[in-house]
Amino acid sequence: MKSISLLGGQVQVVVMGQGQPVLALHGFLDNAFSFKPLSAAMPDVEIWALDLPGHGNSSALAMAEGWSITQWLPVLGHVMDELNWDTYTLLGHSLGAILAQMLAVVDSRIERLICLDALGPLSESDEGNLDRMQRSYQQRRDSPGGRRYYSTTDALWQVRVGGRFPLSPASARVLSSRGVGLNDRGWFHRYDRRLRQDSAWRMTENQVQGLLRRIECPLDLALFDDSPLGAAGSVLDDRLACVPNLSVARFPGGHHAHMETPQPLARWVRSRL
Repeated sequence: MKSISLLGGQVQVVVMGQGQPVLALHGFLDNAFSFKPLSAAMPDVEIWALDLPGHGNSSALAMAEGWSITQWLPVLGHVMDELNWDTYTLLGHSLGAILAQMLAVVDSRIERLICLDALGPLSESDEGNLDRMQRSYQQRRDSPGGRRYYSTTDALWQVRVGGRFPLSPASARVLSSRGVGLNDRGWFHRYDRRLRQDSAWRMTENQVQGLLRRIECPLDLALFDDSPLGAAGSVLDDRLACVPNLSVARFPGGHHAHMETPQPLARWVRSRL
C-alpha cells in the first residue's frame, strides 16, 4: 500500500494491490480505507482509492454558500487528467458510485462502471428544490456544526458502529483509522463539517432517469439485501430500466457489505473486469 498526492496535494490517494488499475470512489463521509477489506480479498487488482474532497486526508471541497453533488465532478475530472490513463474503470460505493455514474455521462474515457449499492443520486421535486434554495439561503449565517471530540481513538470508531449505516467493530476501526485528527480537545474526524448541511439542489427524478439513460459504457451494479436501496421498490425498478448496458447482482448484507463480507464481492468484481 502506498500513498500518492494529486492536484498539488488537494487530493490524497491510497494505492492497494497490483494488477489492472481501477479508480475507486468511496461513500459519503467515508474515506479511501472503505476499500481496504475488498483490496485484501483481491490483491491482484490495483485499486487507486481516492479520499474525495472534504473527506479523509484530502482538502476541503471548494464551496461558496451551500453545496451540490455536481461540485465534485470537475475535481474528479482533473484527477483523471493528471493520472492520464488511456481509459478508466471506476469502482464506486454509495456516493462514489453515483459520482462514477455522473462522470460516465460526461467523460468518454470511462469504459466501465462497477457500482456498489447506488444507482443515481437522490432526487427532489420542483417544490422541494425551492425549499432547498430557501434553506441554503438561511444557512449563510450559520456556522457548520461543531466537531465532536473523543478522548480516545476507541471512542472515535465506536461512533461508526452505531451510525446510520452501522458497521462491525472491525470495519469501524478500519474506516476510522484514516482521516482523523488530534488537538488539545481530543480526537476528531477530519471530514468537512459543511457536508452535514443540506445540499442546495438535487435533480428531479425525471432528470435522474435521463442521466441514467445517457450512460453508454457497461454498468455492473451490486445491490445489498439489507440496504435501503435493495428494498427501494418501484423507484429502483424504474431506474434499472433506464440503464442501456446493465448487469445486476445481489448480495447479502447491509450498506457496507463490501467491508463486512468482502470475499463474494471481490469474486464478483474480478469477474466484471
